[in-house]
Amino acid sequence: MDFPIHILLFTIVGLAIVMLSSFFSEPEDGPALRALPRRFLYFFIGCGVLAGLMLLAEHTVASVN
Repeated sequence: MDFPIHILLFTIVGLAIVMLSSFFSEPEDGPALRALPRRFLYFFIGCGVLAGLMLLAEHTVASVN
């Protein structure tokens, strides 16, 4: 039951991070709001790739048998 809660919390925090970076990078609010879904998708894909690489590194380097 913890996994859905963690995903929900990550989504909320991720949305805040992406929203702030979007508003600080664009001088106007309209383009920042239009770019928000694309930036949010890139953020989630980037975090997923990073998590996958960390799991791969854990499996190959930090594995103790």
